[in-house]
Amino acid sequence: MLKPYEVHNQLTKGFKNFTKLDPHLSALSQLKYQYSADWWKELKLNIPGIYILTGGRQIGKSTSCKLLIKHCLQKKKIAPKNMFYLPCDEIYDAKELGQKIRFFLSQVTKKGLFLLIIDEITFVKNWDRTIKALADEGLFNKGLCILTGSDTLILKEAAMRFPGRRGKASKIDFHIYPLTFFEYVSLRKQKSKITNENLLSFFEEYAHSGGYLRAINDFAENGIISESTFLTYEQWIRGDFLKQGKNEENLLQLLKALLTIGSSQISYSSLTQKIGLISKETCIDYLNLLQRMDVLINLQAFDQTKKTGFPKKARKFHFLDPFIYHTIFYWLKREGYLNSIESFQNSSLIEGLVASHCRRFGKTFYFKGQGEIDVIWLKEKLIQALEVKWSNQIKSNDLKMLKQFKNSTILGKSLSEGYIDHIKSIPLYKFLYSMK
Repeated sequence: MLKPYEVHNQLTKGFKNFTKLDPHLSALSQLKYQYSADWWKELKLNIPGIYILTGGRQIGKSTSCKLLIKHCLQKKKIAPKNMFYLPCDEIYDAKELGQKIRFFLSQVTKKGLFLLIIDEITFVKNWDRTIKALADEGLFNKGLCILTGSDTLILKEAAMRFPGRRGKASKIDFHIYPLTFFEYVSLRKQKSKITNENLLSFFEEYAHSGGYLRAINDFAENGIISESTFLTYEQWIRGDFLKQGKNEENLLQLLKALLTIGSSQISYSSLTQKIGLISKETCIDYLNLLQRMDVLINLQAFDQTKKTGFPKKARKFHFLDPFIYHTIFYWLKREGYLNSIESFQNSSLIEGLVASHCRRFGKTFYFKGQGEIDVIWLKEKLIQALEVKWSNQIKSNDLKMLKQFKNSTILGKSLSEGYIDHIKSIPLYKFLYSMK
């Protein structure tokens, strides 16, 4: 029953053979610049339970899970026979899923813990019923069951339907993002000394490849990102939408609208009118799915009184990562949705990059008064107002708005730090590099 998955589970052949023969670890070893999220270092291997790992497709969830297995093999934490990696790409339904899990658990030795990794489980319809039933039978009381998926909300909402069955560990949910700028520089710098000059150079590279490892290697080696890399990520977005029963034409029209709007604020109603093909409810549904897939983030307007957002006001939409922005731009260009006049908006990409980084480390909004402030960042109860200026023009009205906040910073392109009308100005890439 488990024979089709042998390629992913060559554990009994020894540590070195597993590392060499596993498809994910083999692919990682062939890259010049190698990185994989080590979220599993926070995992309590001695505490049974149901754990969840989320993150966008092609971000490295599967590879990081294989590195967890490699770690368990090397350190002899769990017996090889008691570990299994189960991809769900070709599992038809919840019944088949249950049969495969039961078969694996029936082979587990009675002594010692087991490790079961079920990859992209949300591909299987009604998967949560099977997991709940197995948990109710106590089958996960003697090991770790790790569920991975790209649809963050669906996975976590489903997991809420089996409370009290996930174990006693203090941390049971994990999420993988693309590399931050700091992580990117750490990967690329090798032995070079960090200066403002080479930080700017690294940032210009990062603005193309973002934090996706395959794109990083493409750009570092060839100065461009290959068409096949773009197509891989494009097919992920298209494929996941089609699996959800969504319409590709509506998706492309929505993505076109988001690119042309750039970093401007817009309401759901105005965005729906701009698309012209779908209802407001459908528009919100598509936007929510893009956010759950880690394609998109949205910022609410900031309420200074309540220190929170205005959910009913216009929002700003940004792509989570520069590479995702480029992927969508070239996808739309190729499909004929963008004409020759519509060009790449560098300022929108840069502002989105700052907003996305801030979002990982604290609550993030934008501010609208007589003017606008790009990012309001709440970190450890400190409110910071950030204005992104990737050009040499700074309007007096921008400064007027920034002065409403005690902690205001202009993030610019200049190599030097200073003050503009008593407001601190620092290189944007230096600010991002400081976010560890």
